[in-house]
Order: sequence, then C-alpha cells, then structure tokens
Amino acid sequence: MSGGGNGGRFQTACATVTAAVVAWAAVFAGAGAAVADDGAENAYRYWSFWSWEADDDGWVYAAEGPGTFRPGAGDLVGFRFGVSGERDDRRAPRGEATFPEVCGAEPAEPSMALVLDFGTPEEAPGDAAPPEPRAECVPLAEGATVAEVLAEVAPPLRYDQAGLLCGIAGYPVSGCGEPVDEANAAEDDGEGGGSVGVPLLVGVGAVALLGLAGWARARRRAG
Repeated sequence: MSGGGNGGRFQTACATVTAAVVAWAAVFAGAGAAVADDGAENAYRYWSFWSWEADDDGWVYAAEGPGTFRPGAGDLVGFRFGVSGERDDRRAPRGEATFPEVCGAEPAEPSMALVLDFGTPEEAPGDAAPPEPRAECVPLAEGATVAEVLAEVAPPLRYDQAGLLCGIAGYPVSGCGEPVDEANAAEDDGEGGGSVGVPLLVGVGAVALLGLAGWARARRRAG
C-alpha cells in the first residue's frame, strides 16, 4: 500500500514540475517578445551554466540543464554569475581552465572539475562583494548529475518558488533573475560567449530545471 502512495506522490510531483516548466517557458517567451517589440535595453542578473569543450578550446553555453546533465570522468563544467542582455554577450566563466589544471593529470579516482565564477563587483546586486572564483575537483558518484554535485560542494543553494537557481554558496543572498537596466550593466569583460536576446531567456529557464529536477528527486526519495 505504501508503494502505491509513494508512486502517486511522485506522479503528482512530476506533474507539478511539468507545469512549472511550461509556466517558465511562457513567461520567458513573453519577455523575449516584449524585448523584440519595444527595443527595451533590459538585461538580467543570473547564474548561467557552461561546459568546457576541448575541441573548441573554450566554454560553451550548456544545451542541457544541470539537473539532467550527468558528467563523465574528465569533464569540466562551470557556473558564472553575471549580467547579460539582448545587446550584450553571455558571460562565460572568466579565464581558461582544463581538467588537468584542476584535478591533476591522473586523479586517484574518477573525477570531474567544477568552476564557479561569482562575477565582478559591477555585476553584483547592491553593495554585495562577490567571492573569488574557485575550482573544485570532485570525485564522481555513479550516475550523479551536476545539480547533485553542486549541492555537495557549494552549499547553500537558493531557489525561487518556480525552481530557478538563484544562489550558489550563499551568493547572492537575495534576488533571482531580476531585470537590470542594460545601460547600467557591467561592461563586457572580453570573455563572454555569443549574442543572446531571446536565447538568454531560454537559458535562464533551462537553469530553472536544476531546481525542478532536484526537487522531484528529493520528493521521490522522501516518499
């Protein structure tokens, strides 16, 4: 009997996650249309998710959310907090890193590398002081997602009610994907990615899947 109840609760959780994802898609699609229609110079302050591609010798904006991305041994992924807008570049983690630089040439066990870039003072909300960038070599648990790795090595994480990742390692302490006047946004640090606009909004929604997927797994395990 308890197994049936657990299954019902998990189905309800999955339905809630699906509804939330659809809601985020509608919100961001509307926001993108508004930017395109009125030419407003808006930018957004948020955490973005990246993977290091050796073939491209650089950071690539992740096409899959960290809640579903399962890294392999030798992978390097990163998060960057920053301000990006329609006329700006997506902000990749600054600097160049390689897996051997973070974990060594031959780590003792299968591992992944994680880079956290907390952004610049100009991108920080209010008078917040961003922590220094950091890199972690993390032993890989079988089947672990980047979301689960992040929760282990960079707590506390903070989410909004829709599951959007708002804070990593307690930074920032408030705010979540809020619009910022692009005219007052930080100047390009020369190490961003490609152009954004509507893809930026889709990217913010993708990061929201981190919280939604993790929340569903937590409900399933608790049940």
